[in-house]
Amino acid sequence: MFAVRRRKVVINLLDGRALMGERHLSWPWQVVLSGAHLAERGHDPVAIDGRVIVPRFRIDFIQVVG
Repeated sequence: MFAVRRRKVVINLLDGRALMGERHLSWPWQVVLSGAHLAERGHDPVAIDGRVIVPRFRIDFIQVVG
């Protein structure tokens, strides 16, 4: 049986920022997150309302946390 689960991920962007949230069913050219937090160096994470769509060309790497 095929199951689609939301996974908690950390996405590091090319500009040094990081997004943390639950990954939804995504397309090859973008990643969709919900419940996301944006973390910048030297600052506390900031919650983001709604869904975040991140184009793949902006992503350095993705780490699955849980």
